[in-house]
Amino acid sequence: MGAWGHTAFANDSALDWLGDLTDGDPSLVGAALDAAGDADAATYIEVDEASAALAAGELVSAALGKGEERLNPDAADWLAVEEHRAGAKAVGAARARRAVLRVFENSELRELWDENGEDTDWHRDVRELLERLA
Repeated sequence: MGAWGHTAFANDSALDWLGDLTDGDPSLVGAALDAAGDADAATYIEVDEASAALAAGELVSAALGKGEERLNPDAADWLAVEEHRAGAKAVGAARARRAVLRVFENSELRELWDENGEDTDWHRDVRELLERLA
């Protein structure tokens, strides 16, 4: 995973997913969240799925009026389209929170960040996203 920061859109996996989203439709937000949120405890969530879920969670949170400043310019442009905002909003905070929590509790992305300690900027950032989705 190429990462240059701890935020949801500061890695190649999230930007690849965002590129697919801008070429697709708003249903990809729910699909990314469900891939992580519906996984059972034994399912290993790989970095690409985990990164997509966090980016999708940020879009849902922003669509609900909590954290639009956290989006990168491309995500903000996508969300500025009313149909996209409505689609992300319809996903709902509970569905997004379930996915983000699953990524935070047990995923390859979490393991990678844990290599730097258990209270990095990434950990704090994901906890803050969880609060916005509560």
